[in-house]
Amino acid sequence: MKKIIKGSIILALVLLISGCVKDEWMNPAPITSLSDLTVFESKDRIANQVNGMYASLKNGWHLGGRFLAYNDLRCDNFLPNSSNLVTLYATWNHSVISSTNEVQNFWNNTYQTVNVVNVFLEGLTNAWDEGKLSGVISQAEYDQYRSEALTIRAFCYFDLLQMYSKPYHMGNGANRGLPLRLKANKSAADNDLAPSQVSEVYTQILKDLNDAEGMAISDYGNGHLNITRIHKNTIIAFKTRVYLHMHNWGAVVSESAKIVPAAAPFDATSGVSNALVADYASIFASPHSTKESVFSLPHTTANNAGTQNHLAHYFDPESGESYYLVTGDGSLYNAMDDTDARKIMIRVNASDGQPYISKYTDTGTRSDYVPVIRWAEVLLNRAEGIVRDGGSVTQAAIDLLNAVRVRSFETGAYDIADFASADEFYTAILQERNIEFLGEGLRNMDLLRLGLTIPGKGSAGFGTVGAVPSTSQAYIWPVPDSERSYNKLMTP
Repeated sequence: MKKIIKGSIILALVLLISGCVKDEWMNPAPITSLSDLTVFESKDRIANQVNGMYASLKNGWHLGGRFLAYNDLRCDNFLPNSSNLVTLYATWNHSVISSTNEVQNFWNNTYQTVNVVNVFLEGLTNAWDEGKLSGVISQAEYDQYRSEALTIRAFCYFDLLQMYSKPYHMGNGANRGLPLRLKANKSAADNDLAPSQVSEVYTQILKDLNDAEGMAISDYGNGHLNITRIHKNTIIAFKTRVYLHMHNWGAVVSESAKIVPAAAPFDATSGVSNALVADYASIFASPHSTKESVFSLPHTTANNAGTQNHLAHYFDPESGESYYLVTGDGSLYNAMDDTDARKIMIRVNASDGQPYISKYTDTGTRSDYVPVIRWAEVLLNRAEGIVRDGGSVTQAAIDLLNAVRVRSFETGAYDIADFASADEFYTAILQERNIEFLGEGLRNMDLLRLGLTIPGKGSAGFGTVGAVPSTSQAYIWPVPDSERSYNKLMTP
């Protein structure tokens, strides 16, 4: 961890003194003459540090692309074109070990982002408390910057839990969680930290999000910023995901009720005017500016996740190391109706005859945005929460499910008579989520939060992979060697 901590401190300082205060924050303009003692001297320099936190969050090993790929490739929808370990073949066939690249790099880079946040929060809070920011930023700006920082930290800890710790419902959160680092790591003396329980990490995530919600801006008044910067709706939407994973169905319902109306068309009732859009394909097309995006991470030709990190590399056939869809009986592809816009959007590649998703197609300049949370997920979270909380299928839940489903599949509306039990509804909504968010990183998380087996799969060229039940050691990733080498209190 000594090397990791040193690297994270350096990265924190680099990111905190670089960036751009324009709307196009994803194009950082380095400022090399600043010291860590002067980064709070002006509003521009503080804004640069905020931009640095987002830049760290969208690193290629995390939300720049790979995190979404990990969660889709572990499951049953994709087959590989390559056995290149750099492009997640070990993730696909469940052969990762504690020294595997992605196991170590996702952990290390995400904890670096946590440290970037902690460095910023400590510096900003100290400067404010000491009166150094008087006349530099307002109370509202101070609150908003802290809100963004806390939410970014919550994203990091939530995503780490999904890969390295047992789901909350196993043991009601009593299993081994993560080292909960809430202070800036400034020396190797801070390396040793015992992991908190899963429930304790979730408690901190919710504390960060609840604190952030109370300080967050409701609307930036700028379409680009409303998609790429954290606001009140972002936080509430993310909380519905967190509570869903905790099986706190009542909280899913109450949180979503803050922004989702009781009746169609289910446009946001407060804050940013989030809504479903009529054209599914437009969500993923340039300029990536639809109201459906609650939070996305932007990329440009000059600033992106890199060749083997970006989502187009994993899902577009032009890369040569991509993953195509499983076909045949029982596959998601064959289960989709041919008139469904989400299936129409899948294209069969002329050179190999295989179907590929076409949400991310810019293999040249890698400028596809990464969808982190969409309005469709908020509606489906609410629908599932309503039924699981009450134990029976309601028209309100069906209306929410149909809003997402019929948008792409006009003749696919469900009636309440279609569900003889709540279990049938759960099966339908899980299938709908699988179709709707294909290639967006939710599939593995959905299976694990419900304790479901990760199905087996096979490829003529690369062998078959057996199913992974929740009792298997392969159900979650191992703690990386790098962490256990320097943090003597971390358990395997």
